[in-house]
Amino acid sequence: MEERSNISQKFDLTGRIAIVTGGLGMLGNQFADTLTTAGATVALVDIKQQNKSADSRKFSHQADITKFDEVKTALSQIRKDLGVPSILINSAGLDSPPDAPINVNGPFEDYTEETWDAVIDSHLKGAFLVSREFLRHFRSAGLNKGSIINISSDLGLVAPNQKIYEYRRKKGENFYKPVAYSVAKAGMIGFTKWLAGYSAPLGIRVNALAPGGVYNQQDPEFVQAYNQRTMLDRMANIDDYNGAILFLASDASEYMTGTILSVDGGSTAL
Repeated sequence: MEERSNISQKFDLTGRIAIVTGGLGMLGNQFADTLTTAGATVALVDIKQQNKSADSRKFSHQADITKFDEVKTALSQIRKDLGVPSILINSAGLDSPPDAPINVNGPFEDYTEETWDAVIDSHLKGAFLVSREFLRHFRSAGLNKGSIINISSDLGLVAPNQKIYEYRRKKGENFYKPVAYSVAKAGMIGFTKWLAGYSAPLGIRVNALAPGGVYNQQDPEFVQAYNQRTMLDRMANIDDYNGAILFLASDASEYMTGTILSVDGGSTAL
């Protein structure tokens, strides 16, 4: 019983302060709920605004994380209101919706510089700016135990399988999974490894989660094609990554840093 109790304690986040960027998004909100369930208080940093959360442990802070002044203001306010965070999940980042125009989801030759900049900045510049301020506050407060989780993707590890979208091209839609998302998610892995080495002397572990696709009422043809490229024959449910998030945020992973945790139904192993 004592050993079981010790294991449970490793997952306990009571008293910890966390930041989740993109915290009002589909997965970001799941991650925040996971942390609060484990006892943490969570600041949701998102470009969207939410007036009040029904959860007394979740607090919304509006900020464009690609703008340094807004990041600086948000983290200073979080420190004032909640305390100094020791957990950061860099979850924010743009992807193109399936109904985006041809210059976004069309051929590579038509992909615009403006779209490239927006996607890359939302992932990499945003994670850079928020992580920098997170470390600044962490260091100045004299904390010695922290965790940063960067959200990458299976598409940061392997190229998107464009054959999945063949059914759309047969309908006359010149659709391809665009380039910037894959590049941004691969960049999050490089950022994770660099930041892990820099942050280790401070007591901060830095890891990346590489999730697969989440079922969200996509076209049946897409879902069928996607399922066939996973070992588990399905897309992820919205809550399939919560266990991995709690593991990486908590002391259960205290000897783990600079690592990419792939949770994708086996798609990258095929």
